[in-house]
Amino acid sequence: MRFFLDQHGCAKNQVDGELLIGILGQRGWIRTDIPEDASLIIVNSCGFIESAKKESLESVITARAAYPNAKVLLAGCLAERYASDLSENLTEADAFFGNGDLYRLPEIIDKLFPESDIRPGLSGKTEKVPVLVPAQQGVCSGSRPQLLSFPGSAYVKITEGCNNHCSFCAIPLIRGELRSRPIHEIIDECSLLISQGIFELNLIGQDLASYGRGNEDAVSGERKENPAEAGTSLSPLALLLTALSGLEGNFRIRLLYIHPDNFPRDILPVMTADFRFLPYFDLPFQSGSKAILPAMNRKGTPEQYLGLISDIRRSFSEAVNPYGFVAFRTTFLVGFPGETAEDFDETSAFLQSIQSLWSGGFIWSCEDGTKAALLKKRPPKKEAQTRLELLRQIQSGMTSEKLLFFTGKILDVLVEELVLNPEEGNNDIPASRLAIGRTWFQAPEVDGSVVLQYEEDRTSLDGGPIRPGSIVRAYIRGVSGVDLDGVVQ
Repeated sequence: MRFFLDQHGCAKNQVDGELLIGILGQRGWIRTDIPEDASLIIVNSCGFIESAKKESLESVITARAAYPNAKVLLAGCLAERYASDLSENLTEADAFFGNGDLYRLPEIIDKLFPESDIRPGLSGKTEKVPVLVPAQQGVCSGSRPQLLSFPGSAYVKITEGCNNHCSFCAIPLIRGELRSRPIHEIIDECSLLISQGIFELNLIGQDLASYGRGNEDAVSGERKENPAEAGTSLSPLALLLTALSGLEGNFRIRLLYIHPDNFPRDILPVMTADFRFLPYFDLPFQSGSKAILPAMNRKGTPEQYLGLISDIRRSFSEAVNPYGFVAFRTTFLVGFPGETAEDFDETSAFLQSIQSLWSGGFIWSCEDGTKAALLKKRPPKKEAQTRLELLRQIQSGMTSEKLLFFTGKILDVLVEELVLNPEEGNNDIPASRLAIGRTWFQAPEVDGSVVLQYEEDRTSLDGGPIRPGSIVRAYIRGVSGVDLDGVVQ
């Protein structure tokens, strides 16, 4: 039996998708990249904002029309939150499965494919559409035999759920309250990934800063080899990073999504003591307005956030920072109810003040069940779109200018894919190859890339051929928009 996974949403949802692949694999299912060959199509949905919901729903409808003989399972965040309503109205789906205990997936599969009916081309529905939304407990983890990232990179989920309750965000309604994995469990997973050739470990969660808060004893665990000692005053996240620094090997660790209100400054000396922790900080400020931040249920002020940026930069002084640079990524939400032109001007000025290398943005979406859904005085969507474009223009200019810092330097680059050189075969041009990769200040999917040119006889740092997952050393010769141009040395 074959299944096709239609993956949507964030990195946290990607890890869920990888777990689903492993769970089905243990049941004898085979993943295929050709949906026409699948008896089961899983739409692992996103339910964060309206546009993401629509995209996931359209995928279900499209799958039903294109592959009428397959069963279509709507899984993930959208199923978690709206399974009851969708089971009545979304007739294109054959079943619904939430994102709590993923290991209960076989219960749904058994209903979709009773033992007597397991055969290709099975069509039609059961009398009652199966719906299973397991409780949000713990952090689901386990075997991930197939990673959906580019080779050499992996996400490691260390928390689930969120206690911040930002007024615009439905994540606590979807994923529940904060839960954290034990340190020893995370260490075991990272050690396994490193042994499998993973170079880049990206720690993820709704808010890494809150890791372990409220259940410090549980995350510390009982392993004697755990460097986290009883009675320590370190934050749980600092304890985790200290344990990770005890791992051997050539790898890099990036921390993604740290809520600025909860940022534990005691992680900074841990990170500066081990160059394998990248000086890359993903801090979603969301606004720079003194009035809008508290309306978002944010505790910090623009001044406090600027102080945090300054403290981080000061910690990574030239004396302890072999990278010579600190990369900041942030996110802004525009069009929030009550956001005036003056509020937006404050946000624009704040963005320019923090001098981030990267930033993303989105327009406020009215999410039922959130406090912001009850607020009035919502800016027109056209105005919100204009504001978003202005922020993008500001960031684009800063990014291009900051990337110039790396021209003339030699950087290690993780190769993601090889591409065809359109000039190859022209006798007037030397034989060369092209590849696309990322260096340390470029996170997967969201930041720019390094476009690499290399001669046919060049090898990766381990002496092998250049291929996806290889690490190469490249001379950066220029900037092209948000990307870098490099030549493999």
